[in-house]
Amino acid sequence: MGSVSSPVDLFDLLGQTDRMAILRALVAVDAATAERRLTFTELKRRAGIDDTGRFNYHLGKLVGTLVAKTDEGYRLSKFGRRLLRPMTTGYYDPESTVSEIRLPGECSRCGASLRVRLHENVLQVVCTADHVVNYGLVASPGLVVEHPPAEATTALGLLTTHAVELGTTGVCPTCHGRVDGEIVPFEVRDRGDSADDGRGGVVEDSDDADCYVFRAPCETCGNRFTTPVGGCVTTHPRVVQLYAARDVDVRRTVPWTHPFRHAGAAEVVSHDPFRIGLVVGAELSGESLYLTLDGTGSVRSLQRLPP
Repeated sequence: MGSVSSPVDLFDLLGQTDRMAILRALVAVDAATAERRLTFTELKRRAGIDDTGRFNYHLGKLVGTLVAKTDEGYRLSKFGRRLLRPMTTGYYDPESTVSEIRLPGECSRCGASLRVRLHENVLQVVCTADHVVNYGLVASPGLVVEHPPAEATTALGLLTTHAVELGTTGVCPTCHGRVDGEIVPFEVRDRGDSADDGRGGVVEDSDDADCYVFRAPCETCGNRFTTPVGGCVTTHPRVVQLYAARDVDVRRTVPWTHPFRHAGAAEVVSHDPFRIGLVVGAELSGESLYLTLDGTGSVRSLQRLPP
């Protein structure tokens, strides 16, 4: 039975023609049928491997990691499905074209309208003046190609909120390993090609030298999760309640539509101990909130601001 003890082992596991043929056959049936299983004989036929001994050997190397053996036959394991199925959804399709799709909202820097583009197989939101509003939205291009802009925006909001909530609570959005985050000054590596954002790296362009971000790098997978300080409080109960009272689900709306989630929205109020504050809900009618956070992104105080 196969086992993976290190990332190098997984590369070795996949680096063989017969094993890839077996996996392609299982990926195809996983996508096409509800059963998602193939018998030994059928899998051997679909993989195009005539030698039974050779087929059995390489199948054995995959079982227990990328392939699961059941009474009914063989199928992708849960890990195998998570690893391989995105390759059939257009997620890695170099031919995907999404640059002309418009999105609701406007650029926080210049007020221009927004569009989505595909950059290194990651969806980015940019304005018509080419300012980057959001560097990393991990989703299939089909999300914006196959859905109306309003529906796509809601889905992007949910994906971003989920990734940010994980990253700001100590869980890497990419590999789900443990991360330790802190609020730090904005650096060039937090933007553009130098920002290996991965899931949830949602820092926008900023020319503000005093801008701070929440950063939680993952030593396991190398993801450098980064988000504006406002991401630390998006799902805070009082923040959710504030927006819900105005019929806005802040968890389902994209970050660029809320000023408190923009880069540069937070301001340092104390260095010893470190405290940083931001106003939440300034764009709403009625009262807003002022939250003070410590260096870990935890809320230390909250006060209501009159209209």
